[in-house]
This record gives sequence, structure tokens and C-alpha cells, in this order.
Amino acid sequence: MKLSEVLDALMEGKPITRAAWEKKYMYYDKDEEVFVYHYSDDCELMCWGLDLEPGDVIADDWDIDYWDTEDSKEEV
Repeated sequence: MKLSEVLDALMEGKPITRAAWEKKYMYYDKDEEVFVYHYSDDCELMCWGLDLEPGDVIADDWDIDYWDTEDSKEEV
């Protein structure tokens, strides 16, 4: 998917990722009103703005993750 196809899910608080990112993902924390970049179990970075590289913006390997919710069970 393209970035434009996953932005609504991101703003709803669902995590999004790219195939090129391996285990990294990001989500929007509605309570704190920040974007959270999850790099590993020990490392998360909170940002006030959406910080993407040009390659991320034009990539077509974006995907939506659904945590462990009913949405993910429907996808299987």
C-alpha cells in the first residue's frame, strides 16, 4: 500500500509499518497527541510531527497492523 492508504489508520491510533522496516513500526498516540516510532522493545521515540524520509513517502510497501484486536482476527 501507499502512505496515503494507511494515513487514516495511523490517525485512528493503529500501528503502521513498511516491509523495508523489518520490526519497526509507528502509531499515533491520541492521548499524548504524538507520533510514536517503535524500534525495539527497549526503544521508542515520541515526535510531535510525522518524521519520514523521502523514500518512506514514495514507498508502496506500507501495511497496517491491528495490535491484538478483533480487526486482526477478521483479517486472518
